[in-house]
Amino acid sequence: MTDDIILRAEGIRKSYGDLEILKGVDFSIRKGESCSIVGKSGSGKSTLLNVLALLDKKDGGKIFYDGSDTDLFSEKDVVDLRRSMIGFVFQNSLLFEDFSAFENVLITLTIAGLKQKEAMEKAEDVLISVGLKERMSHRPKELSGGERQRVAIARAICNDAGLVFLDEPTGSLDEESKSNVEELLFSHMMRKERSLVIVTHDADLSMKADSRYVLRGGILERV
Repeated sequence: MTDDIILRAEGIRKSYGDLEILKGVDFSIRKGESCSIVGKSGSGKSTLLNVLALLDKKDGGKIFYDGSDTDLFSEKDVVDLRRSMIGFVFQNSLLFEDFSAFENVLITLTIAGLKQKEAMEKAEDVLISVGLKERMSHRPKELSGGERQRVAIARAICNDAGLVFLDEPTGSLDEESKSNVEELLFSHMMRKERSLVIVTHDADLSMKADSRYVLRGGILERV
């Protein structure tokens, strides 16, 4: 196995009742690499993302992070991995609506165990880095769709996550917002050598990734 592979999955299977969604998926991603996954609606793309990010349990196969077999992880190990290495951005951002952009990022850092002063400084820094210096005090309902996604991305990377999963990050955005978020993903985030796994219906976004996959019939194929 190549030393710079941050995530490797072998033979991943997942079913819901009698319906088998993933039928032996193999996948790997290197540090600093971006990968896109496309497929028809209902093909299991979001399911695969959730399984790879350890948000959902697989029914078979193996998942390794930095060479470590996650089957051997305790629940605490999984929680620690998510806090220290993994970021996740959902299509609808899933922000806390009663919190400001700053507070949405701050709570993530607080949960991760940072002391208040350090957490506040880091929350401010990461929001500035994604272009929201003037919008930190605004609540989600006061932000545009693109700005909401920037907050979600800031929240995903504030713990210096080396691997960020993104589920349709531009799916609900207008063209200008989509362009801004894409620029953020493939400039700022890649300069930081973060690895990206992007599920998308957007062919243009998919083509910008270093490697591209299609999920069909429960099998992931490189294209």
